[in-house]
Amino acid sequence: MSLVPALLCLAIAAIALGWLSLAWRRLKQASALDEGSRRLGIEGASVQAGPYRMFFRFARRRAPAPARLPVVLVHGLVISSRYMEPLAHSLARDFDVFAPDLPGFGESPLASAREVLSITRLADALRLWLNACGFERAMFVGNSFGCQVLADFAVRYPHAVDRLVLQAPTPDPAARSLPRQAWRDWLNGRRERPRTPAAPGRIDYAKAGLWRAIATMRMLVRDPIDERLKRVAAPALVVAGTRDPVVPLAWAAEAARRLPHGALMTIEGGTHTLNYAAPHAFAFAITPFLKAAGSDLFRSPHR
Repeated sequence: MSLVPALLCLAIAAIALGWLSLAWRRLKQASALDEGSRRLGIEGASVQAGPYRMFFRFARRRAPAPARLPVVLVHGLVISSRYMEPLAHSLARDFDVFAPDLPGFGESPLASAREVLSITRLADALRLWLNACGFERAMFVGNSFGCQVLADFAVRYPHAVDRLVLQAPTPDPAARSLPRQAWRDWLNGRRERPRTPAAPGRIDYAKAGLWRAIATMRMLVRDPIDERLKRVAAPALVVAGTRDPVVPLAWAAEAARRLPHGALMTIEGGTHTLNYAAPHAFAFAITPFLKAAGSDLFRSPHR
């Protein structure tokens, strides 16, 4: 290669890297709430939860109804409560809904960019956040990696958990590797178009940073959720989309069987992030479970 083409290639590469760096910085500086949040009636606040300053989104119940426990939404891998906004809006018809950013993600930064909390420490942070908000007990809805945090939380803090909805709990024991997970995530992104959470995901990956993202992905595939589910005492509903390549129906059914008080619900045509891709269908499906009295929790054809 002659000198001129080589210099041209280097210049193009430098421009591309500069553009990517600028785009990354802009993503990191994205505001917590935007016009779309306000249209959905989503508000935000922060509390000091032990050593963590934790941001959370919330939506107040819109319809008059009997007093109910709050519903807490727990986000998935690397992403934050930003992509829980559509589900929060849908559930707020009947419930007060809260969605925290776990420490290190979204608007709840850690002091060091290299600090990565284990699943157990993330569950502990969730407990500290509950205390800081004045909640002794709640109903919980998790998506994907959020189900892993909730499983750990429910085992160690059973008195704080009224009931659980585990939507697409990861990892499928048959896919405990980063390449397999990446391939399944890519397939899911294709299937979720045009309602994919890719746009909020780019913001949250920038805010978390690549180091924390990769370290958390490694935790996801190594976590023994299949063993932990056996010790969850609370009633739990596993929700699976029939077109979810990340959490196949066979694993979702096995997860429900492992739960001492578990049941499976399938959503036809659903994919991995129902909270964003199909929030109204998801909320409609789980609302009877969230409203049910203890003796009626599993009076369902999906049991």
